[in-house]
Amino acid sequence: MKWTRTNVLVTGGSGHIGSNVVKKLIERKAATIRVMDNLNAYPFNQLKVYGKEFQDADCVEMVRADIASKDIGEHFKDVDVVFHLAAYADVAATIYNPDEDFRTNVLGTYNVLKSSLDAGVKKYVFASSAAVYGNQPSSTPGEPPVFHEDMKPNPLSTYANSKLWGEYEANLFYKLYGLPTTSLRYFSVYGPMQIPKPKSHSWVIAIFLMRALKGKPMVVFGGNQVRDFTYIDDIAEATVKAAEASGNEGEAVNVGTGVPTRIDSLAETIKKIVKTKIGIESTIDYGPRPKGDPLGGYADTSKAKKLLNFTPQVSLEEGITKTLDWLLENKNLTPDYV
Repeated sequence: MKWTRTNVLVTGGSGHIGSNVVKKLIERKAATIRVMDNLNAYPFNQLKVYGKEFQDADCVEMVRADIASKDIGEHFKDVDVVFHLAAYADVAATIYNPDEDFRTNVLGTYNVLKSSLDAGVKKYVFASSAAVYGNQPSSTPGEPPVFHEDMKPNPLSTYANSKLWGEYEANLFYKLYGLPTTSLRYFSVYGPMQIPKPKSHSWVIAIFLMRALKGKPMVVFGGNQVRDFTYIDDIAEATVKAAEASGNEGEAVNVGTGVPTRIDSLAETIKKIVKTKIGIESTIDYGPRPKGDPLGGYADTSKAKKLLNFTPQVSLEEGITKTLDWLLENKNLTPDYV
């Protein structure tokens, strides 16, 4: 793919993942990058951070629009590649507000798919989630399960279910109508510029670091859950590579590191890094595991290597340190509710 001749649309392009994908596209000198976002996810003082990487780029066009609106089709004119990253992306919130989950993650995703098809888009990349796996048996007793793409999904939340629907619908649009689609199952994204939402238990690395810097205890809800924490730059790189590679049409592909980490172990790692770097002695409290929060597992990364030509580059400790550095430089962006 020659990005210099490629027009791109990124839904959710002002968010954490979206803004990093836009940054990658600018680096690759994409011809035009249309950023579509309703700008409702964050207060302005936080949201403006995501756009600072590209706000002065001549190739970027900002479009304020809601994907759940039927009239978004006009924004897909002359677009070659669509990265559909917009979502109601909070597991806890979707459980208590399933109507908004359906409106954005199901109806909105259908609108983006249909608009892509009608516009003759050449590639559609969908941001799914490892949440579709839910709880799975382990092939090795006493060890966390490895999630591979041919496992039967087991969504435990409305968010996970809506993401699974998005995968299935993308696959059908490929099989029935010939729209080249690829779905990416992101594993526990973290990194600089990630700002937790109110009452959310997602994005635990950001929450733990922010609380540690405030002198508040890191609260481990459960603790035995396993996650595959994947640094934002790796996530963005894999996302762009999904459009660059051929032979992944109609597929769902894990994007993770292949390294499992327990939540209680994560808290101890962050405690050590914070103490070493800035001398703060953090504390850890414990609470019950939240409703809809899976025990989890970690990614089988073989399909990503084969179909995306992607290998993660950033280790957990390196990524946590980079995130801590960013938080120290942007203390004003830590919300009061964390």
